[in-house]
Amino acid sequence: IAAGEDAEAQREAALFDRLKRRLASLGQHHYADFVKCLALYVQDVLTAGELVTVLEDMMGGPSTREVFEEFKQFLGFRQDPPFKYRANMPISEIDFTLSQTLGMSYKSLPKDYPLPACSGRTTLCETVLNDEWVSVPSGSEDYSYTHYRKNQYEESLFKCEDDRFELDMLIETNASAIRVIEPLLEEAERERGRSSKVNIGALRAMHLKAIERVYGDHGAEIIQHIKRAPRVALHVVLPRLRQKDDEWRKARRDMNKIWREVYKDNYYKSLDHRSFYFKQVDKKSLSTKAFQLEARAALENAVGGGAAAPAGAAGAEGGGGDGAE
Repeated sequence: IAAGEDAEAQREAALFDRLKRRLASLGQHHYADFVKCLALYVQDVLTAGELVTVLEDMMGGPSTREVFEEFKQFLGFRQDPPFKYRANMPISEIDFTLSQTLGMSYKSLPKDYPLPACSGRTTLCETVLNDEWVSVPSGSEDYSYTHYRKNQYEESLFKCEDDRFELDMLIETNASAIRVIEPLLEEAERERGRSSKVNIGALRAMHLKAIERVYGDHGAEIIQHIKRAPRVALHVVLPRLRQKDDEWRKARRDMNKIWREVYKDNYYKSLDHRSFYFKQVDKKSLSTKAFQLEARAALENAVGGGAAAPAGAAGAEGGGGDGAE
C-alpha cells in the first residue's frame, strides 16, 4: 500500500512539475495565478467545474492542452454533455414530438429539459405543484403550432374569445386601480390637517399600467405627476378612470350581443373539421375546366364506342355470306 501511495505521489509531483514548466514558459505570472486558483479550490471557494472554467483561458492553448487534460483527470472532472434545452427557453422552441399529451392543451416536458431549482418547498408543495406539464398555446393566440387544422368558423370563435379576454382585462385592471386609489384619497382627506403626503406605495405596476393605458401618449407624464404631487394628480386621475370604466362596461354590454350572434352562427359549423377539404374538392369538381374535361371524356367514349359497332357488324355480315354460300 505504501508503495502504491508513493507512486501516486510521484505522479502528482510530476504532473505539477510539468504544469509549472509549461506555465512558466507562457509568462512569470501564469503559474502564480494557477496557484491562487488552486488555493481557492482547496478552500472550497471554487468547485472543480468552476476551477476548470477559470483555468480554461489560461491553459487552453496548444502548448498546455495536453497537460491541462491530465490536470482535469487528476481533479476527477468530467465534461457533461451539453443540454439540448436551456431553462426558461420559449415554449415554441421545445420539441414536444415524443411528449405525452393530456387533453388538447397540456404536454409533458422532455426528460432532458432542465428544471430550475426551487427551494423552500414543503411536503404539501411537492404533492400539489406541477413541474412536468405545460400548456401549449393553440388557436389565434399562437400560429406556430399546427396540431390540427382549424376551419374559418373555429377561428372566428377563437378571435371572439381573444376580444372578450382583452376587454375583460382592460375593465378589471382599471377597476382594480380605482379600488386602490379611492381609499388613498379618502385617507388623504381625513389627514388633510395633519399630513399632506399620500402613500402611493399601494399602486402596483399593474395599476400604473392601467393609468398609462387610459392616457395613451401622455401616460408616462401622468405617472410622473402622480409621483411628484400624488394628492393633486390622483384627484384628476380618479374621475378619468371612472369615466373609462363606464365606457368600457357599456362597450362590453353592446359587444356581448354581437359575440352572442358570432357564437350562434359559428359554433356548430366549427365542429366540422372536414368542411375545408370538401369545399376544395367541390370547387375543383364544379369548375369550368372540370366540366370541359368531363364532357370531352364522355364524347371520346361515345365516339369510340360508335366506331367499334359498325366494324363488328360488317364482320358479322361477311361471315354470314360465306356460310350461306
